[in-house]
Amino acid sequence: MLSCPVCLDTFEDPQLLGDCAHTFCKRCIWNLSPPRCPTCRRGFRPQSVLPNFALAALLNERQQGRGPPPVGEGEEEIARSSDDQPVEQLNTSEVSGAGGGLRWIKELKRDTTSEGLSVENLTQLGLPAGLAKLVSDEDRRAALRVFLLDNSGSTAAPDGRILTPSEKDGEMPVFKRCTRWEEVVHTALEHARWNLQLGTPAEFVLLNPLSPGGTLEEGIDFQRVDPTGADGPKGGEVQLATLEKMLHSTAPRGATPLTDRLRKIRNRILPEGREIARRGQKVILVIATDGLPTPVRGGGATRAEMHALGEELRRNSAELPIHQVVRLCTNESSVVNFYTSLDEEMEVELEVIDDMQGEAKEIQSVGNRWLVYSPLIHRLREGGTFLKVLDLLDERRLEPMEVCLVCQLLLRPSADDPPLPTEPEEFCQAARELLPRLPRVFCPLRLAMLPPVDINELECSVLQRGKLRRSCGDCEVRYCRQM
Repeated sequence: MLSCPVCLDTFEDPQLLGDCAHTFCKRCIWNLSPPRCPTCRRGFRPQSVLPNFALAALLNERQQGRGPPPVGEGEEEIARSSDDQPVEQLNTSEVSGAGGGLRWIKELKRDTTSEGLSVENLTQLGLPAGLAKLVSDEDRRAALRVFLLDNSGSTAAPDGRILTPSEKDGEMPVFKRCTRWEEVVHTALEHARWNLQLGTPAEFVLLNPLSPGGTLEEGIDFQRVDPTGADGPKGGEVQLATLEKMLHSTAPRGATPLTDRLRKIRNRILPEGREIARRGQKVILVIATDGLPTPVRGGGATRAEMHALGEELRRNSAELPIHQVVRLCTNESSVVNFYTSLDEEMEVELEVIDDMQGEAKEIQSVGNRWLVYSPLIHRLREGGTFLKVLDLLDERRLEPMEVCLVCQLLLRPSADDPPLPTEPEEFCQAARELLPRLPRVFCPLRLAMLPPVDINELECSVLQRGKLRRSCGDCEVRYCRQM
């Protein structure tokens, strides 16, 4: 499963095509003419090719006796590519005008040499060892997380859904019906607590400010949660309490001026964009919304507004060191189709995430039935993960090597354990032996605690049909024939 599809040798300096997420050796990619993926025949842009850090770490462990993976690969390339991009000068009149004061986003550069949780701390929070290592590594590449929270009038619709603990001890969590705004609030507070634990600065900004005059006021229109700030860890808890008070005192109101707000966010990031890229970091922007973009002064969504929002997202991808996520809080087909079409564009670095149950259903429907889509995986994807294979879960059936990568993250009990074998039959046998020893996770579809992967479905995804250990009923008919 660690063989390059082009040269058929073990991957050497594995690189990931950002447009389709297939992986090949670096030398194999640069020998392609024209630049088309050998697996799916989709064209790719040379600047979209990035190191596959997760696969490189696995190869490093395999070759060097589980030594630490190389850190920082690709940062020089990021810095060089940022120098090639023209940097727009900050328009201070626009920033200080109808959009907020200059004190909204503080200095974005983040020194991560002594911040964040160690792998040991993360495993104590319940993360598997492999996933804890991934979260620790990715945290150092996050300069800041910005959550843009849609509080427009349409979020008063009562078709939201959140996962809440059961009122009775010992029973499973339950999904509760609520308004879309309550779903946005619940998502924001979950991520505020999570980033506070990680030590990652996060800002939560209302789409429609409440303060008069257009200037954003801290504690009213936005709130920063940063345990590494001047007030220390206790300051982070105070900020969290202020955020909770701010969100619970806000009611849905106004239009959905997403384009205007994105423009102001870009102007705040631009002055520090080069330095952020030199550090190998990115700003992660999460847009929690339920609707299509509208003008600032109200009115319905138009083709012009939708085109303008698409242009802003494309411009962000081209000019900024940024990772963009749209967290949809609606199932309206027009909204879902619009953002999905943007996600499919080559020019936009964007991931579109549904609610937990919706994502779990999509992951099953594309053929990744081996994975139990836990709340932890959902939270990581909502908050923006740099590991492309996790974003692919709801887009297509993962290839055996990609399945192996995800299982390496989920199934290793501790960092001291060796990687799972990469020969398919040995890999499945090792996974089958490990599963009884691993903690169970909550399944949002079956509303039960289950092992993190379904071993029979895993074998269907990895093994050739003739080598399956056992028949798995309709699973064999529906999926094994696609091998």
